Amino acid sequence: ARLFRVDLRGAEVTGSRWHRAALIDVAADAALLRAPELRGAVVAPGRPVVPGLAPSAVGVSYGFEVGRLPVPVAYSPDGAVLAVGSEDGGVLICDTATGLPVRTLQGHRGRVYAVRFDAASHQLVTGASDLTVRLWDADHGDVRHVIEGVFDGWVWPILTDGSRGRLVVGDAAGVVRLYDTRTARLRHEWTGHAPPIWGTSFSPDGRRLVVVDSAGVVRGWDVASGALVFEVREPEVVYRVVHTPDGQSLVAVGQHGRVWIRRAADGALLRRPRGHEADVYALDVHPDGHLMATGDTHGALRLWEVATGRPVRVLGRQRGAIYSVRFNGDGSLLASAASDGAIHLWDTADGQPRHELTRHRGSVWPLVWRPDQAQVASSSNDGTTRMWDARTGQLQHTLRGHGRRVTTLSFRDDGAVLATCGNDGVVRLWEPRTGRLVRQLVSPADRLVSAVFCPGEPLLAAPSGDGGVHLWNTDTGIDERELNVDTDHVWAAAFSPDGDALATANDDDTVRLWYRRTGRHFATLTPHRGRVRAVAFSPDGETIATGCDDRLVRLWDAATASCRLTLEQHTDRVYAVAFNAEGTLLASASNDGTAVVWDAGTGERRTVLTEHTGRLWSCAFSPNGNLLATAGDDLTIRLWDPGTGRLHGTLAAHTRRVWSVAFSPDSSLLASAGDDGTVRLWDVADPEHGQLRTTLIGLPEGWAAVSPDGRYKLDGDPGGQFWHVIGTCRFEVGELDPYLTQVRRLAVDAPF
Repeated sequence: ARLFRVDLRGAEVTGSRWHRAALIDVAADAALLRAPELRGAVVAPGRPVVPGLAPSAVGVSYGFEVGRLPVPVAYSPDGAVLAVGSEDGGVLICDTATGLPVRTLQGHRGRVYAVRFDAASHQLVTGASDLTVRLWDADHGDVRHVIEGVFDGWVWPILTDGSRGRLVVGDAAGVVRLYDTRTARLRHEWTGHAPPIWGTSFSPDGRRLVVVDSAGVVRGWDVASGALVFEVREPEVVYRVVHTPDGQSLVAVGQHGRVWIRRAADGALLRRPRGHEADVYALDVHPDGHLMATGDTHGALRLWEVATGRPVRVLGRQRGAIYSVRFNGDGSLLASAASDGAIHLWDTADGQPRHELTRHRGSVWPLVWRPDQAQVASSSNDGTTRMWDARTGQLQHTLRGHGRRVTTLSFRDDGAVLATCGNDGVVRLWEPRTGRLVRQLVSPADRLVSAVFCPGEPLLAAPSGDGGVHLWNTDTGIDERELNVDTDHVWAAAFSPDGDALATANDDDTVRLWYRRTGRHFATLTPHRGRVRAVAFSPDGETIATGCDDRLVRLWDAATASCRLTLEQHTDRVYAVAFNAEGTLLASASNDGTAVVWDAGTGERRTVLTEHTGRLWSCAFSPNGNLLATAGDDLTIRLWDPGTGRLHGTLAAHTRRVWSVAFSPDSSLLASAGDDGTVRLWDVADPEHGQLRTTLIGLPEGWAAVSPDGRYKLDGDPGGQFWHVIGTCRFEVGELDPYLTQVRRLAVDAPF
């Protein structure tokens, strides 16, 4: 339900359920809004309104290790929501009826390869490569608990226990831990398993947990006491284990085609079905317990009688390895997914294929059925998650990332214009004061790959994919000249302070200097022992700094093109170099995850900044010299005192890698650009309390500028790339404006 400005005074809600319902600007008694039945509803004013942005990527390419199967999708118990884990650490929440993304939950700092819903606590449970398990409120998207600091190597497997509120997590040390999902309190810790731990299964009554590991050992643990009930050993690795619905038997599959049926009470071997000729990863048991399905890496899919171990039928042979089999709720259909991207829905009564679902272009990870059995969801390493009509086999919805990224930023020296460029080949000129898109620059011949302003003039240099450099007049939008810099790709470019010279880092591991007005080449900086990723002029124009794949920073005499100093500290590629405004300091940022501040005159190392995790891609000094900004893979921007190395503050809003940072000429504003396809403008006048001011989104058919407090601007067609969110309820642009005063569309030329 969505109730807008409704009078609910005197209403009775006893016995009702309000999950993901929205009460917007309603008149209601305070006692009503505190009623437990409304715990799952979003109420505004009250709950924050946040911008919803289309995901840049959807799904994961592998599980806890390369080559391991993830379980990145799960339906909510009511089937209204599908949660999808992603490479960038986001968890996408989408509406299963419309297929629309609702919200991306942010918090993980690595690939989210395990997603489960816990009905008992009404939480979403996620595990990621950052070695954390997070428990989220399923209605509001808030983080309730974070389990961290205890896991070794990975978190896998992850299993919840229906309505009993239990969570099992394994790790690379062979430890299995049992938690209470309501409190995240540790109940038991079981050691001694051989990693990787492949599978776990709760007995239907919840009294036992069975764990199988890489040594082929099957252990049964008592959930109440934590005592070991039984331990048996198989001759091969066991990949999956499942209890039968009556709790009497255990079914397991493993290496070299092995299938076992054991007694659940003590692990005694009952039957050993034979027929598979390759490793078996896929296993499921029919809801009534009389059949089980198995699939192997040679594409064989088989049905067996559980009671006898007798083969019932072979359901054809698929072209790819079968990674997932799942019965629907009544057992009438079996879904199988394979490494060639094919999904089949089989009639379990006669073994005939009901539908073949063929849109994926990569391996399909374990399938999930919606609780009402009307829909099945699949996720693949082709970067899509798809929802299918189980009755007709038709594709209903496809979730995929927009794929946009913004990689370079440059402020004009009066601060009135910000140039951005990314992988769509377009240079966009924005007005930072208003967030308005002023102009787009497009080359008719090839994509533009970066942008840098010329000092003192409304001129922009934009290298293109064909090795040319276009010089654009940003006031008129005219491409005034193209310099042929004789390379396949320009990796970096910089103007001299007087604007007369342009330096380009070329594909042949050189930096070449060009007269900007004539296009004549006049010097080459060589040798470099690798590709040059960064180039910068000192403020007096006498020194040029370069950063290279050979891990070195070099300082060159601009007049003689001779190398003056070679600076050694980094252990990986140097991707950014920048001088401070006085020219006394030089900063370098590297893929080794560190930034170094150097004395630009002597080459002496002043400070090494090591707080980031992952690779660094950008650094920039504020023009007033008070701050150094660094950014990279860990999604954060850090603001430092360049003299002392003290960390002033951290800015976090990007949802993927941050490629570039740049300060406005007055040092009050910092722009950042990232793999999430956005440009963020930050108020950093008080670096201890930096605040996000505006998010800029450039789209093929328009643009949007969004503030964190609900104000926004649009021009053209947003193409479903922007909306508003309260909790886990999505509201289209303009839907909330008449009811919530903080959500309003601003005039294009109004300041943010």
